[in-house]
Amino acid sequence: MLRRFVAALLCAAPLLAGAAYPEKPIRLIVPFPPGSITDVVARSLAQGLNQELKQPIVVENRAGANGLVGTASAARSEPDGYTLFMVGVSTGASNVSAFRSLPYDPRKDFAPIGLVADAPFMLVTRADLPVKNVQDLLKYAKAHPGKLSYGYGSGSAQLCAAQVVAMGGFQATPVAYRGVPQAMTDLMGGTIDFTIADMVNGLQQSRAGRVTALGVTSKARSALAPDIPSLSEAGLTGYDLTVWFGMAAPAGTPDAIVQRVNEALRRALGEAALREQFKANGLAVRYSSAAQFKQVIDTEIDKWGKIFADAKLTPQ
Repeated sequence: MLRRFVAALLCAAPLLAGAAYPEKPIRLIVPFPPGSITDVVARSLAQGLNQELKQPIVVENRAGANGLVGTASAARSEPDGYTLFMVGVSTGASNVSAFRSLPYDPRKDFAPIGLVADAPFMLVTRADLPVKNVQDLLKYAKAHPGKLSYGYGSGSAQLCAAQVVAMGGFQATPVAYRGVPQAMTDLMGGTIDFTIADMVNGLQQSRAGRVTALGVTSKARSALAPDIPSLSEAGLTGYDLTVWFGMAAPAGTPDAIVQRVNEALRRALGEAALREQFKANGLAVRYSSAAQFKQVIDTEIDKWGKIFADAKLTPQ
């Protein structure tokens, strides 16, 4: 009888932990710098999750190496539900191909919680580059072979830019940055010629006249900027790449806690204020279950691996 009682307690322990969770503030790691679109998503979510989980959600930016630094740190954290982290196309999929070796395995080291949102990127050039549209850029690049350079602040942005170069049939030198805001700063300063930016940074600077917006990376135009064509309609026929954002925990986090956070996500993403906040930043809500998010990660690793191979890039 005693053995059965102890066994029952051991089996019930994870469920009890999940029921009590959370009992203290939760750390939400963002593997990109402040001002990046991942940071915007995280801080918007933190407000909603704070209300749902009744505990402070503390956003912690740990940028570096295309998201490797923060993601590896989060994946190695205690799997008790008090460290969560934002996962995106770069950290959850494209980095598998972009690096010869990763300090984490997105298939094994994550406990997927759920998708959160997706969004297009946009192609922008420095304001003094003599181009007004994609066709101008292609003509200029071919007239000045090897002279152009592009910056990228994440692995997915790198692949989006490389796809532009490959489909456009020209050469350009890639330059890595800690994040999109840093790449945009150098773009406006004339250090690089073009970059792939998120809608937040790209629109803000293009509307101020500091950069020139040439197109969005989704097949259709963005509702946030209907005046800007898609790259596909602007001349790179068939171009269609968007990025997604999700939330995960370290592998081994109890299922009860994963489900608790997923339910909090579902409720937070259903709030009109949060959905409007996402919309204002070019984001669309894309909620999923934990199991569905795991399938997305598996599929996206293969998808971006093919893009990497087609662009003939060399892993770092």
